[in-house]
Amino acid sequence: MLLDLLRGLWLLRSPVLRRRLGALRVQEEWIEALRTKWSARIDSDVVLHGTDGLTLGRNCFIARGTVLATGDPLNGFGTLAIGANTYVGEYNNLRASAGGDVVIGDDCLISQFCTLVGANHDTSRNVTMAQVSAIGQGVRVGNGVWLGAGVAILPGVTVGDGAMIGANAVVTKPVPAFEIWGGNPARKIG
Repeated sequence: MLLDLLRGLWLLRSPVLRRRLGALRVQEEWIEALRTKWSARIDSDVVLHGTDGLTLGRNCFIARGTVLATGDPLNGFGTLAIGANTYVGEYNNLRASAGGDVVIGDDCLISQFCTLVGANHDTSRNVTMAQVSAIGQGVRVGNGVWLGAGVAILPGVTVGDGAMIGANAVVTKPVPAFEIWGGNPARKIG
């Protein structure tokens, strides 16, 4: 046991490991601040890419592995808002950027492995990677919406109150309130 402790201390000499541990500490401090500020329940290994523009409703829950991104310097920053009493399951990808806000209502259930992206990249011909910019249209999810596992909601889509989206659906157009949609591309199924 003492030998294991000494080996662990020896590894702490590595600058790469110290940087990684420092980044984890900063991440945990951000998450603790969000827990306190918003009275939210957030797993420790949620991945945060910026906290400016992030709003969490009271008693919402964000499960492990979920990415919460409010943008980046290249594409600009947007708003990512998650409503009260909303459950966001494991390993989701919620990304806002300039002009591409992501707003999720109250009392929603978002299963695991879902992607909600508020902006797309310019796909015009003759555009180099250095010139690529985000084209934001945003995503709006109403109150009481259920998203099955693996759902992708693309920019410009609004999902109405009480709607249900089946597992692995790719939502490319607005979903009216209280309808059930599924498939790729998603369409009304109930």
